[in-house]
Amino acid sequence: MNTITRNLFRAIHEGKWLSIEYKNKNGEVTKYWIGVEDICMADRSLHVSGLHLAKYTLGDFPRIYIDSILSAGVIEGSWHPINQKLVDDIRRHPEAYKDLFEHPANFKILNYLADCSRLDTTPYQKDYALIPGLDGEQVESGVYHLKSEQYRDIIRRFQYRRTQEKEKKTKKLHQLCMNLLSIPTSRGMYVLAYRKMNFDVRRRRLVADEEVTICREFTLDGELQSIRRFLPEEYEELLEDFERNQEEIKDRITQNNPQIKGVDDRPYLLTVTREILLDLNEEYEGIMEMYRQQKVTAPIRAFFGELTKRPVRTKQYPLALLNRRINLDQLLAIHHGLKYPLSYIQGPPGTGKTNTILNTIATAFFNEKTVLFTSYNNHPIDSVFEQLRNIRYRGNPIPLPVIRLGNTEKVEEALDEIKRLYLQTKEMKVYARTLERNRDDKIERTARLSELLKRYEEILDLRERKEAIERLLQAEQNLTFRVELQSRQLSQIEKRISGIEEVREEDAMPLIDDDEEKFRKYLYYISAKYIQRLGEPKNQDLLDIVLMEGSRKLQVTEFNRYLSQEENMKKFLRIFPVVITTCISAHRLGAPKPYFDMVIMDEASQCNCAVSLVPIIRGKNLMLVGDPQQLSPVIVLDPKNNQALKKRYKISREYDYMENSIYKTYLACDSVSDEILLSYHYRCHEKIIEFNNKKYYNGKLKIRSSVQEDTPLVYLDLEEDPAAGKNTAPAEAAKIIEFVQENRDKKIGIITPFTNQRDCINQKLRENGIEDIQCGTVHAFQGDEKDIILFSLAVTDQTFAKTYGWLKNNKELINVATSRAKEKLILLSSSRNLSRLHTHGEDDDLFELAEYIQTKGTSQVTPKTAETRALGIKPYSAETETAFLETLNHALSNILVTGKRYTVQREVAIPQVLGGNRQECELFHTGRFDFVVYERQGAGKELPVLAIDLDGKEHLEDEEIRERERQKNQICRNYNFERIRVDNSYARRYNYMKEILIDYFRKL
Repeated sequence: MNTITRNLFRAIHEGKWLSIEYKNKNGEVTKYWIGVEDICMADRSLHVSGLHLAKYTLGDFPRIYIDSILSAGVIEGSWHPINQKLVDDIRRHPEAYKDLFEHPANFKILNYLADCSRLDTTPYQKDYALIPGLDGEQVESGVYHLKSEQYRDIIRRFQYRRTQEKEKKTKKLHQLCMNLLSIPTSRGMYVLAYRKMNFDVRRRRLVADEEVTICREFTLDGELQSIRRFLPEEYEELLEDFERNQEEIKDRITQNNPQIKGVDDRPYLLTVTREILLDLNEEYEGIMEMYRQQKVTAPIRAFFGELTKRPVRTKQYPLALLNRRINLDQLLAIHHGLKYPLSYIQGPPGTGKTNTILNTIATAFFNEKTVLFTSYNNHPIDSVFEQLRNIRYRGNPIPLPVIRLGNTEKVEEALDEIKRLYLQTKEMKVYARTLERNRDDKIERTARLSELLKRYEEILDLRERKEAIERLLQAEQNLTFRVELQSRQLSQIEKRISGIEEVREEDAMPLIDDDEEKFRKYLYYISAKYIQRLGEPKNQDLLDIVLMEGSRKLQVTEFNRYLSQEENMKKFLRIFPVVITTCISAHRLGAPKPYFDMVIMDEASQCNCAVSLVPIIRGKNLMLVGDPQQLSPVIVLDPKNNQALKKRYKISREYDYMENSIYKTYLACDSVSDEILLSYHYRCHEKIIEFNNKKYYNGKLKIRSSVQEDTPLVYLDLEEDPAAGKNTAPAEAAKIIEFVQENRDKKIGIITPFTNQRDCINQKLRENGIEDIQCGTVHAFQGDEKDIILFSLAVTDQTFAKTYGWLKNNKELINVATSRAKEKLILLSSSRNLSRLHTHGEDDDLFELAEYIQTKGTSQVTPKTAETRALGIKPYSAETETAFLETLNHALSNILVTGKRYTVQREVAIPQVLGGNRQECELFHTGRFDFVVYERQGAGKELPVLAIDLDGKEHLEDEEIRERERQKNQICRNYNFERIRVDNSYARRYNYMKEILIDYFRKL
């Protein structure tokens, strides 16, 4: 899709008008707004409603030609009836529209994510009138009829806004709305509920959206406010069905906030504004361009579930490590990250995730790979950047060609850093032959370690193949096939496994090169060689910017403009092959194209899908590092809006913006790549981390911490004054102050689930002159560690069952809070209230934690199922495997007849099997069968008897898809062969079984 057809696709599916420039047959160019009624693919024309922008006249145009449209943009805030018949036809028959809309299923996902991201911001009301004279006007029955001048004014302003925003990366989304419920405050009006008002161009009116938008957060006078300030948490779920519960919501807010003297529920017009930091549609154009050029990177294919077989990579990259603080898991993660296009690294608390990233970057740099290191937040990437900057050789900082970019402040710092590095290194003598000799020596010393890791991979591969054979043996009934599997294939695999020596950690450690000093010397001089390239004539324009005097604002602007150019980006990476920035700031790095050999994303389980694609587009390989058992992305998108968008775009669960991080989405869509668990835990006392290990990590953690503490687990049972405020426990706060004053020599962290308790504790800390310790909710402590953690639950007589229901199985809160403590974990709560709120027989992680601490770690811990392969969970269900094996067994029983001879072909084009019937072939969207078995008929003739279709992107819960599957199966039966469909989640196991089947049929 190009920009025109992309926006045409959006307008059709979203029910919006397009602003176009149209060139008629006389060569005249006219500006119109059009609302699409239908498409005729025979002559690539549109039937539209049209508005002439110069004359303000409306008309019906039965035929305008798509190829005569010079430009097209969606008019945000406009409304046009959706032609559902056309939308359904595009979904059911994408092949009929492929000349216009390439990969429509993928494009729907991208549209959905872009729309979610735009609404996932905190809105505010400002002194801004989208249309002067309209704000404050009363609306009757959700409709406001426009006068002629108002109608023309809206058109002019919408058109002007679209023209202006095309030139800006950062935008403001102004939405005209109808007030449903607002809360008057001293800082302004908190708009809690509204309906969007959309411009019905044809009928000259504003029409209220069907969906109600709820603002759980709202910005007032520059300060973020939460609805929890006005509506108690136990009543927050009333917002999920606002229309049914609105009277109770009004009563609860009024009762709990006597100072506001009522709420405002008059249906008047107002303007709500959102800051749109980045137009993701422009970024996603880079993905569609990959498909147009048929140069789609492996990370993008994996995101869309198109990676059905792990690429075979034979090249071994030597590992170049910055230190010996490493274990076998970390070695495998680094090795895997360099070797394969997709790597998923699950890093539970205290398992050396940062050290793994540092050594991966060092190894990539040593192997002359470019790296983009990124995360959603600044904290994790700043930590890695500072450690890279502080690597020293003989007391001097190594001038590593690593640059930290981001906002204006970060770019200013980067420019100062580039200048400092250039001046430091430009006169250094660097001997290329010595560098090359040192590099070759390093490669030779790490060769044995590379071979060991290769052997480890081979063992894992053979074990998976063995497991696949054993599963086939359990299911298969054909005696000949069973004998073949048992006597030949299984015995061969077992023989190969027994012939390979097991790889243990103690085998790997002696092979790590211990000459750190020599490696740091190499890094010192090779880094200088990179930085010196800035002085080359072809980089003079960059050097001029770096040495620019005067206006910092102008310097930053020129530098950002320089990096936005594709050729400049390539030149920049020759000097600085490692770039560090946040996900959203990555959009400043050239056009959305893959410049980097590798993207490493830290805290990927906290990164949302929409913005995370911005850096992912820019890399050929991807390593995601995260832990889905810890914090998820912070989302403020209204769930109702999310549901409406999912319904509009027919989005499946793995792409749900609110339910997934980029880490979870990739694990759900890519079943063939490996996920590696960093299993060695070094931070917490064994008694502390053992709860998390049993509860959240299937007992997979190997605890190697050396912490010595006599009482690592402490429970303080406290009762509160019944008059204490909601979600506030003053007695817990007082006990915390007492403990802190008695232990000033320790690094202490204070965590609580509730903002009220956080504010209470922080106030008491200030009153007692304690400035170096702060209390925070769990998000403030992700990635941090303390000697002692005080975990204040604030569960009191004022805590209701609904609040406790949110708290008791909050694995993010419990897992992160407890695993920050190295020496001692102190839980402050009320046993009486925990018992009051706990229901026997129900899951209650918090109650189990309290019991665990009270019994000094001796009580039983109930494991929670974790949906990650690294913890031993298969990417497919047992039902999926059973269904495949039953179908395969049936098919084989029909074709395995004594005396028959067979041939096997891989990736066979559909027309080759079906005889070229276009209508039938178009049902098979992949265009090929993955695997076809032919029966030899003599005289060179072969007939297909079995075909396997690896086409599992779509979910069979959709009735339309189930019907298409029935049609496909019937077509194949009409041609006298069986078809087996393989679900995408089963692709990895299937690939092993396919090789087993191919081996078998070739022997017949």
